[in-house]
Amino acid sequence: RKPSVRRVLLYTVSLLTFLLLLISASLSLSHGHHPTAVPLGVTKDTRLSNGTHDYKPTTLLISLDGFRADFLDRAVSPGLAAMANSGLSSRWLTPAFPSVTFPNHWTIVTGLYPESHGIVGNSFWDPVLEQEFFYTDPARSLQREWWGGEPLWVTAERQGIKSAVHMWPGSEANDGWDISYLDHFNGTESLKKKTARILEWLDLPLQDRPQFIAAYVPNVDVIGHKFGPNTTDLNAVIREVDAMLTDLLGGLNARNLTDLINIIVVSDHGMASTSHERLIYIDGIIDMSLIEHTDGWPLYGLRPYANVNLTALYETLLSETLADQAQGRKHWDVYLRDENMPARWHFSNNNRIAPLWVVPETGYAIVTREEYDVDAPSKGRYEPAGLHGYDNLHPLMRAIFVAKGPAFRHLYGKGRRRAMGLDMGEEGDVGIVVEEFGNWEVHRIVCESLGIGEALGGTNATIKDLAAFKVVPDWPVIEEEGEKEIDTSTNAQVEGPIAPTATAATPTSANEGAVSIQTIPADPNPQPNPETTQPPEPEQNGTQNPSVEAPGEGEEEEPEEKNPEDMSPWEYAKWKAEKLRIALEKWWGGVWAGDD
Repeated sequence: RKPSVRRVLLYTVSLLTFLLLLISASLSLSHGHHPTAVPLGVTKDTRLSNGTHDYKPTTLLISLDGFRADFLDRAVSPGLAAMANSGLSSRWLTPAFPSVTFPNHWTIVTGLYPESHGIVGNSFWDPVLEQEFFYTDPARSLQREWWGGEPLWVTAERQGIKSAVHMWPGSEANDGWDISYLDHFNGTESLKKKTARILEWLDLPLQDRPQFIAAYVPNVDVIGHKFGPNTTDLNAVIREVDAMLTDLLGGLNARNLTDLINIIVVSDHGMASTSHERLIYIDGIIDMSLIEHTDGWPLYGLRPYANVNLTALYETLLSETLADQAQGRKHWDVYLRDENMPARWHFSNNNRIAPLWVVPETGYAIVTREEYDVDAPSKGRYEPAGLHGYDNLHPLMRAIFVAKGPAFRHLYGKGRRRAMGLDMGEEGDVGIVVEEFGNWEVHRIVCESLGIGEALGGTNATIKDLAAFKVVPDWPVIEEEGEKEIDTSTNAQVEGPIAPTATAATPTSANEGAVSIQTIPADPNPQPNPETTQPPEPEQNGTQNPSVEAPGEGEEEEPEEKNPEDMSPWEYAKWKAEKLRIALEKWWGGVWAGDD
């Protein structure tokens, strides 16, 4: 006979009570032994915990000066490759023009083009101040009037967030910008000390701990200039810098901060090889006694004396380029700032930009005979062996952007791959690659990760927020081991054409580096992932494969099994509730069908 209504109600109440207790315990077990998950709507005052200490949203911004995008393909930086493969990275990061250190580092932290923030080169003349800016001379670079825009540390401190800045270009100007913690430039500092310094700041008590940390690492750029980008010397220093990053990530992991701290690794530009065969002698084309000031390098900004006809000077240079072009050996262009400067460079709306510019092809340098005479018997190889500063869309100028942490976690998710060298449990994060973007977007990205507003006065950023990034489908995983040597002899150089090797990360045409965001087509012949389990093929007669159980007639399928660590507490509760609903329906039907 059928059970009484009283018994059914008693069964139902008892089961519901038991299942509610079970869900509560499951939530506690799933989320109680891990660092506090960071909600997408994070604010600067959100409280987080690593299990023993409270933290607020924190972001590390690390710049690897001169780290070209395709250096990641050399398989000599397994730590950074693992971070890219398990986090968020862009195909490349487009530097601002000109692609030199000081303009780009200031663009990264202000979100402004060089024409907007005023640091238009490593060296330049200001006709209003009637002074020269020179990046390595404190007497000619640290005064407040040079530095426009609002850098990230000012943006953060203004909103009550302590900042710590380690040797970032421009951070020592303006008497330190009232930064809570500031380290002055020290070119001899070891990489281990950099790592220790960052971890020291993270170990401070909550009330003293900085939430924004910026650190500058010059090593790759220094060696790239000295020996060139295609040398074993450069590969060696990349390994050293990668070891520093691996130590830093290991330090975060040891403190149970992997899921609490955002870390963003960028570079400011790439690097190209030079040669004494790729020199353009400007003093062989025009009379340099007509020029009052020269700006920039390896490109040349020319400021003629007031009594010199600028148009005539331009036409002299232009006629030379046309003659070279007719002979098939044109390797430079000439531009008037106010007339034909390429708009995509955003390099015309500032009087610190010289009125006339000679811009060499990537790998060439503008020089005078006084600087380097290739025919002089005392002259050896042209130095520096590596240069940058060229067209910011050229593949050899591309920089990197790699990020990991709670602010980006919703973009890259969980998976089977484990970050190399880091204990991340049985499952690690599988990364995604987004389309390339300009480094003037980084300021906004950092602000969003901290839950603060961006700079007063705004930025030149064009991407609305992190959710606006578009994923590149079927992007190849970066090799993490098995070194690809660029050459076999120390200091060996690549002579002749500058075109890079055609790889996925390094197209042979600069036109492929356009900043515009478009949908990137998937690989037309994608390779199957050996880690992906393929569903069983159906039988030819239309019956289902016996290895796969089908639900009974009219029976509802169980909800898909999921990893609780992939879900927020609310998502986890909804998933459990759906499983409970289906279980109750089955039980209820069984009660009415059963015997007493």
